[in-house]
Amino acid sequence: MNVASQYLPLVAHHEAGHAVAAIVLHRQTFDDDRELPAFSSVSIYPDVGDGECGGVVEGAGFYSAQGFTSKRKPIFEDDMDRCLERDDAIREIVACLAGPFAESAFEGYLDPRDMAMNASDGNEGSSDYADAKRIYGELRFLMPRRPRWRRIEDRTARLVLDHWSAIEALAAHLLVKHALQFDEALTIVAPHLPPMPAATPPERHPQPA
Repeated sequence: MNVASQYLPLVAHHEAGHAVAAIVLHRQTFDDDRELPAFSSVSIYPDVGDGECGGVVEGAGFYSAQGFTSKRKPIFEDDMDRCLERDDAIREIVACLAGPFAESAFEGYLDPRDMAMNASDGNEGSSDYADAKRIYGELRFLMPRRPRWRRIEDRTARLVLDHWSAIEALAAHLLVKHALQFDEALTIVAPHLPPMPAATPPERHPQPA
């Protein structure tokens, strides 16, 4: 087994962490997993050509605003738009961090503080952390007071730990097939997730005779 292959289970859990987080967070906004998929595919690569392995979750994303500065603040039509953008930004940060945090859990760091510290030490400067830090910086334009970074880390750790069986199941399949479309990934993790609440039928008013 080459060095890259030894790290493949870690990569599989990393990408599974991103994917499961995307599904769980997506469900907080939408009530149909398949009509509005949380991502298009999740893949791992045993060797990306330089002796290392990698992976990617394609098509995942909650938050699209970029490049806010003190001279170019976003313009919102109303407070509801601002709240939606803020919530999407926080979800995006959690989704970014969920991969490194799943790595930490796979390595045995199960205390949220230890998990966060190990994830940061191993991934600081990576695209996951770079994106998360950029969006965290932009939160100051979306809300009067940002949640503390540690609070977001705690939320991420809790999501990973609460859905660990789903992450493990998806990682195991990735190690065999290496690439899964969203419907395949959802079929694998759905038995490990809480059932989605039934849609509430619209209230019916009696018609006048």
